[in-house]
Parts: sequence; C-alpha cells; structure tokens
Amino acid sequence: MSMATLYQIGQDGSRQARCEINHAPVLVGRSGRAQVNIEDDGVSRQHFLIVRDGEHFLIKDLNSRNGTWVGGNRVFADRLHHDDRILAGRTEFVFADPTERARQAAARLAGPHGTRIASFAPAPERDYTISAPWLEERLGNGTTG
Repeated sequence: MSMATLYQIGQDGSRQARCEINHAPVLVGRSGRAQVNIEDDGVSRQHFLIVRDGEHFLIKDLNSRNGTWVGGNRVFADRLHHDDRILAGRTEFVFADPTERARQAAARLAGPHGTRIASFAPAPERDYTISAPWLEERLGNGTTG
C-alpha cells in the first residue's frame, strides 16, 4: 500500500512542514495530541482527521468551528485526491498521493470499452530538398525544360 503526504503551505507558498500518512489516522489541530499541530487561532484543537479507506484517503471535519475546506468547498467528510488544497483556519495544506496520481494518469490513457489511447510524439522535421545539380543548372540558366 502506498503512503500519502500532507504538506503545510507557508505564507510564501512554499512547503513548510510535511506529515506522512500511512495506516494510522492523522489528526490535525491545535491540540498537543495532534500529529499535525498548528498554531492558528482559526484552527480548532481537533480540526480534521485524514484516514485511509482501502486504496483511498478520506478527510473528516471534527465539528471544527471554522470548517474544513477542500478545493474551496466546505466538507464534512470527503475523499481526497492528489493535489487537493485543504484550508483550516488561515492554514493551507496540500495533499499528495503518488498512487492516485498514477491512477489519474492511467485513466487518461484509457478510452471507452477498455481501449488504450496511445500518444505519439511528432516526427522530427526533415529536409525533403532534392539535390539535383542538373536541375539547378537548368533553373539557374532560366530554362524550364
């Protein structure tokens, strides 16, 4: 089974802290018991929980006073996807699941009825100029033959 990662995003947009998510649930909040402890007055002591559900991960709001937001929508319980942005209080997180990303990429390559979509890079441009000295001589002399 794969492992996911929860990144805390700083004011400058950089990844400030990270928490690996495997089999054990991950609690996010201001409490000292939280695996991801946040110093943000807008975050409840026990704000949200991320749990594994088979091959997927779920986020559950723990009755936080300001709510848990995923992709700009308030959620109470929802499935997380690779690159989901989570907002709790004024603290932003990014959820990363490499297995989900691989599944998304594979799904883009599948067509209806199990057909596979193949993509090909365009062939490099070739120079189709024909070298014919006799033609150059004739064209250079103004004859059209």
